[in-house]
Formats: sequence, structure tokens, C-alpha cells
Amino acid sequence: MNIVYDNIKPEVIMRNKNYDLKRILFPALFICFIFLSCQKDEEAEAVVPVSYERADISNITSLGIFSTDDIQEILNDAGADLPFIPIYAVAALSVNYYSCNKKGDIISVSGVFFIPQGGSGFPILSLQHGTETKRDKVASVSPKNSIEGIVGLLTASLGYVTAAPDYPGFGISSIRHPYLHARSLVPSIVDFMLACKHYCTTNQISMNGEVFLAGYSEGGYLSLLTQKVVEEEYAGEFNLTAVAPLSGPYDLLGTIDSVFQNGNYSSPAYAAYFLSAYNDIYGWNRLSDIFNPSYTSVIPQLFDGSSLWGEVIGLLPATFPELINASFIESYNKGYETAIKAALEENTLLDWAPQTPLHFFHGDADDIVPYENVITAIERLSAKGGTNIRLTCIEGGTHESSGPAAISGAITWFEEIRVNGMNMSAPG
Repeated sequence: MNIVYDNIKPEVIMRNKNYDLKRILFPALFICFIFLSCQKDEEAEAVVPVSYERADISNITSLGIFSTDDIQEILNDAGADLPFIPIYAVAALSVNYYSCNKKGDIISVSGVFFIPQGGSGFPILSLQHGTETKRDKVASVSPKNSIEGIVGLLTASLGYVTAAPDYPGFGISSIRHPYLHARSLVPSIVDFMLACKHYCTTNQISMNGEVFLAGYSEGGYLSLLTQKVVEEEYAGEFNLTAVAPLSGPYDLLGTIDSVFQNGNYSSPAYAAYFLSAYNDIYGWNRLSDIFNPSYTSVIPQLFDGSSLWGEVIGLLPATFPELINASFIESYNKGYETAIKAALEENTLLDWAPQTPLHFFHGDADDIVPYENVITAIERLSAKGGTNIRLTCIEGGTHESSGPAAISGAITWFEEIRVNGMNMSAPG
């Protein structure tokens, strides 16, 4: 077992975080039936005709070509003081493609490819974005519209073909985002990686076969999840090279247990997002049991894709007890909420043995995803047989302040791997 623990102190790297289908003809009566059905369930997901397959691309729209000067200016405007110099101009392509939902039905989703202009022998980097609530605040709408868009421009300018999926619930997808639900989310990531690989082959973009994964917060969770699924199901498709999960809730059950046992949480909006999403996904119909009466009717509107994350936070209380029903907290802590615990266990990512070099970054003062979460993840993954795992602790880093240092550290690690020609063993 080779586990390396590093410590870095966060620097002020970012000063501003604010960061067709063919028409199908149906008999008139059937159209009426569908219309009435949709009235009953406005949140029903649009299922695509089965003639399309997962990872097929339906539409590509150019978002422009960004020169190295353009990219540097965007970084400067975002307050990003990162130790990297853009090398390549970058073409940004908004991509609509097909994936599947948790039932296996084909659905339409979106994302963005960032393609280096010139050069050869590029790896693919799949970049998973963090917690978001506004449907159009994603890179497929504008590269400057989100953190993953800005970071994606940077990584592509360094020579990575960067694929940034929007996930279901964002971009062209109109459902509620299935926040932190593994089976609902990972297909859209793997399928976008496949779509990117096929696009590069079809368009004679020179690739070296390497694949990197990175993401922050929810994106960190999804990066580790994608590593697991790729290693277990897609090893013949991807040469997974290195994975950097950043500040994600890998031990989802342990993290939620801790929140309920402590009876407090610095940002209850995260709990509202998670619990309301799982209530929809698993059909619990228990919002009135979970939340206090003042917020039961408000919460579904907050997570329908129309509100910015900051707006959501502003409309919810500042403390956990103000938001969550005391009886529900007691019931959870006494072990009565077995269905909820089972759902959490189902989406916890610790029961497997990672094979690809894995480097976690996490702030030891993280107030949203406790540092103990990543320690538990490393211990459990190592016990299962993971042999190349590193952790960089960002000293004093909160969930917000750790982002720039974690992103910078992940890119630096990826660059070291490329420079060292696959010499990926963690020292020590």
C-alpha cells in the first residue's frame, strides 16, 4: 500500500469565486394522451427514441476560438492567479449528445469540448463541475459562465482535450438535477468521454490515449465514481491515467451521519439540495416529514433549475435545526430511517479497490464536507486493495477557500505525470 500525505497552504489564487431531434408523428389521440400525461407530471424526463444510442452526438455549436491572450484575460478577469501559461489557442464546442437515465432510457444531455488548436498527442481530461443549481450556469452555454468553463479553457490551452459534461438537470436537460445520485449521473460523464473520444477520432485530432479525471465538490464525488465505473466496466475503452477528486463527499453515509449527529451544519442549503433530490429519486414523498413547515413548499421551487446557488442560500435558514424537522433528526439518529440510510449506503463510494493513481485534495477546515470524510475514504479504499493513493491536505482550507489551491494542485500533478512519461508511482 502506497499512501502519501502532503500538506500545502492555500494561497489567494482566485479572488472571485462567482465563478433537433427529428419530429415524430403520432396519431392525434396519442398526442392528446401524452399531453395529458405530461400535465400530471411536469418533471417527467424527455425520453429519446430508441434509434439513438448512448454517446451519439446530436448537435455541435461553436462557442468560438479563444487565443492564448483571450484565455489569459479570462483568467485575469476571474481573479485567477494560477502558475500556468496558456500554450494553445482553444476551440470551444457546445455539444448535445445522448446518454441514459437511471432506468436505462435514452435521454438528451449536453456539455462542452475544449479542443487545443495545433499540436498533437493530446490526452483527454474529463472535468466534473461542482454543486450548481442554475440550469444555464454551465460551460456549454458560455465558457466564461462557470468555473469548469474557465478551468477547461486553461487545461485545453495546456494540451488536454477537455470534456466538461453538464449532467442531467443542466444545459439542455430540463429535469431536476439528481444531486449526488450515482446511477443518475455517471452515465452522462462516461458517455461524454466516449463522445469526445469518437469526435477526436473522426476529426483527426491526434491523441495519446491517456485519460485524466478531476472535479471539485460534487465533481470530486463524480470523478471518483467515474474512476470506479471506468475501471470496472470500460477498461477496454479508456486508458485511465490519473484521477484527482477534490473536496468531494465520497463517504456519503458517514458525512450525513455526522451532520445529523452534530445537529448543526454551516450551510443547510446543501442538506436541502441533497434531501429534496433523494426524495424525488426514491419517491419517498416525505418533504413534510423532513423539513420544517415554513420550507416544505419552498424547497422544490429552489431546486427547479431557475435559481442561482447564492439565491438558494439566501432563501434558506442559516442553521440546520431551523430547516430540518426535529422529529426527523431524532428518528434518523435513532436508526429508524432505514430507507434513507440504505440510499446513502448505495451512493457511498468506498467498497472497491482503485487501480489508477489517485490523488485527493481536501481542506482540513472544510465546513461543508468534513476532512474526516477523505481520511475515511483513503482508509476504506486502501483496505479494499487500493495501492496508489495520495492526499494533499490544504491547511486551513474551507470548502470555498480550498478550491483554487486544489485545482492548481491537480493540474500540477497531471503535468508532472505527462512530463515524467508515465512515472506515476507515489513516492515514499
